[in-house]
Amino acid sequence: MTYGLIGLGAMGQAMAERWLEAGHDLVVYNRSRRKAEALADKFPSRVVVAEYPREVAIRAKYILSMVADDRAVQDIAGNDKDTGGLISALDSEHVWVDSSTISPKTSQHLSRIVSRQGSVRLEAPVSGSVDAAREGRLLMFIGGPQETVGKVRPMLEPLVSHIEWVGEAGQALALKLGINLNLALQVEGFVEGLMVAESAGLSREKVVQYMLESVIASPSLKYRVPLAFNPPDQPWFTTNLMLKDLRLALDQAGDYLATIPLTTLTADLLRLAVRNGHGHEDFAALIPYMSSIASSPSHDSSGTR
Repeated sequence: MTYGLIGLGAMGQAMAERWLEAGHDLVVYNRSRRKAEALADKFPSRVVVAEYPREVAIRAKYILSMVADDRAVQDIAGNDKDTGGLISALDSEHVWVDSSTISPKTSQHLSRIVSRQGSVRLEAPVSGSVDAAREGRLLMFIGGPQETVGKVRPMLEPLVSHIEWVGEAGQALALKLGINLNLALQVEGFVEGLMVAESAGLSREKVVQYMLESVIASPSLKYRVPLAFNPPDQPWFTTNLMLKDLRLALDQAGDYLATIPLTTLTADLLRLAVRNGHGHEDFAALIPYMSSIASSPSHDSSGTR
């Protein structure tokens, strides 16, 4: 079976290799063509590199996208045959599974447009690390027509350990934003705890060890904290992307007059990190960065600045 894949970031690359190892062929599009060509070189005769998103839909009926943000999804979607947009080639036989983390409102808008084409778009954000993607252990939340989930299940099975239909378009993404903001708050809490423990003269190595053996050691902290001290060659999830997700969460909460003050404060810390050049680093790099801010002396011994 040939599947379409749009987006070859760290997660998209891992998904592509899972499919190829499972025996499926791919037609892929990536904004940076170099990544797509590198995948085709690694799997000769198994990967077709598309010139435009529209070509992906021409060559494959089931398509998955994993791109960075609202603008990137809107760019690949298009709706104009002349610009190579994906939507312009969709028909009743297509299913577009979009795993990008974007605004719930943008997702609802795109799903309505696709439905008018006689096709189906499912929002399908995932929870899990790049390692989980490489091993096919992602958890996928789906928003959209429930009856379509069965159609795409064989396509998704190499990538995920569990598929959860959440409800209509917008709802799965709201859930994903709630999960991601929780990760950001956990990391900030970890840093503050680290600072308190280190203030008594304990070594950072020991504090990290003890904290990750304690009751606070969630699965996300267990895989994320070690990356701060042994970063991957390619960032799994950048600070820019986490800040984008916090902004989306704040917008979603604001639309419903909900107050999420800890997220507001954490987003401010992320903006500071981005402003100081850490936006393209893995989000785990915030642990040493935020701890360096917290431990910087703000007052001299006389109590003046």
